[in-house]
Amino acid sequence: MNTLYIQDSTIGKYVTFNTVPELVKYIGEQIVPRAFKLTRNQYMQNLIDLGYGYDDRDGVTLTRAVADQFNIGVVKDGNYVRTDVHTAEAFNKEEFGSENVNRYENRGRV
Repeated sequence: MNTLYIQDSTIGKYVTFNTVPELVKYIGEQIVPRAFKLTRNQYMQNLIDLGYGYDDRDGVTLTRAVADQFNIGVVKDGNYVRTDVHTAEAFNKEEFGSENVNRYENRGRV
């Protein structure tokens, strides 16, 4: 998986992560309290009340809601690429031809 990032405007820097769960934990424990002055549970209750859905185990609803106001994505070739990190994680597997498996320059070589 590529390195993940969030541009944390509450502290004025990019913060990087190796896994989606690390990113989700940072959003719930750091971003939400600083940006919205709420706990993760309070923030999620607001989303539920507004009809955005319930807090799921993987933090998809939380991440996608926060992504409306924060730049979140993957670091690819040294560039910050804004994307849905949950979708990027799902499609970065061997069966979908991840970079590690399906490189054009390695095809046909013995």
